[in-house]
Amino acid sequence: MRKMFRRNLGVKLISFLFAVLFWVFVMNQGATDKLIADQTLTIPLVANGLPQNMVVMTQLPLVRVRLQGINPSANIKDIYAQIDLSGGVPGERNYVIKVNTPPGTNVIDLQPSNIKLLLDNVEEKMVPVVATVTGTPAEGYQVGAPLVRPSAVNVRGPSSILGTLDKVTTEISATGARDTIQVSRPVSFRNKEGKPIFGPNPSADILSAYPSTVDVIIPIMSKGLSSKMIPLRVSSTGTPAQGKVLRSLIPSPSSVQVLGTPQALKGFDSLNLGPVDVSNLAEDKTFQIPIDKVTLPSGVTFFDGTTLSIIAQIGPGVIQKKISGVSVQIRNVGTGLETDPSMPSVDIVVEGLSDILENMTSSQIQLWVDSSGQEAGSYPNTKVYWQLPPGVTMPTTPQVNYSIKARPAKGE
Repeated sequence: MRKMFRRNLGVKLISFLFAVLFWVFVMNQGATDKLIADQTLTIPLVANGLPQNMVVMTQLPLVRVRLQGINPSANIKDIYAQIDLSGGVPGERNYVIKVNTPPGTNVIDLQPSNIKLLLDNVEEKMVPVVATVTGTPAEGYQVGAPLVRPSAVNVRGPSSILGTLDKVTTEISATGARDTIQVSRPVSFRNKEGKPIFGPNPSADILSAYPSTVDVIIPIMSKGLSSKMIPLRVSSTGTPAQGKVLRSLIPSPSSVQVLGTPQALKGFDSLNLGPVDVSNLAEDKTFQIPIDKVTLPSGVTFFDGTTLSIIAQIGPGVIQKKISGVSVQIRNVGTGLETDPSMPSVDIVVEGLSDILENMTSSQIQLWVDSSGQEAGSYPNTKVYWQLPPGVTMPTTPQVNYSIKARPAKGE
């Protein structure tokens, strides 16, 4: 038996050792995110409580922490560092770092224990969109001035960046083009040197735009032709429904790009659309204008894809409202004279749109009489001057009766 045991003893020992190592390997599979009782970890830093109108302008670092007493069943995902920014204010200041750990775990060391962060207010700003055209069109063709709709977008981001942002850009390639290009493109943010604007975390957007994409028309025309932006003028006929008025008549777009020879475009400075019939309209209406019905000068054409419309905005008509108890001032009373203190207030009638008159009160109206050069005596049926809020008129002129008397001497 002893000889059998000693036979190939080295091979047997090596096999036993491999068996033990294999058992240890199998027992540790699926537990790679478990922690041992004492360990130093590098963990992420999380910002909590940041107000919606603020943004962190500093890259959050990783934090190194030494822990003791870790429960063997704890998961590394449950351990992270955090800072409370609920009381944050714009500017740079220090914030204390705390570590979230499983119950029973002690933090022996933390590096760093606090951090200096820069916070900034989030604001909004309207900025123009600039289209950049790259590439060269086909032989014999040229690129006209780009048309962008909308021409400006609302950008939201840190005030320190918005203060220097004067435009957003979008890029379109005209390489080999023979026809007018019409595309939708996202806008991008670049600084004055043309470099992309990044926040503290390059993988996260620091700026956002609404809308985030714009429609771009790039005129492609034969060489020798020119393009020109022409403002649109509109007109109407008819009367809206009873009790309604035409508030405004708006062309869409406000200007249109046309194509022609330099000589044909010379002196062509505006284009009239309409008239559109607003008879009996009780609400807003958009009139589509067929471009083949629009008269252009000889040698001038619209670009392909041009659309025209007129928006008629209809609102409530003018109404009247009685305002009671409006006080009247007597101004510029002569030296040594005074007015009768029993001057009564008056009732007046004003006219205007219903949404303007709805909440109007006597405190918004000023009535006065100018008594310059008048002597003591009675002044019946005197017309008054007035000052009313914008959009309000007075169909009739109020009249008042008042008197002026000598001021009593002191001691009388």
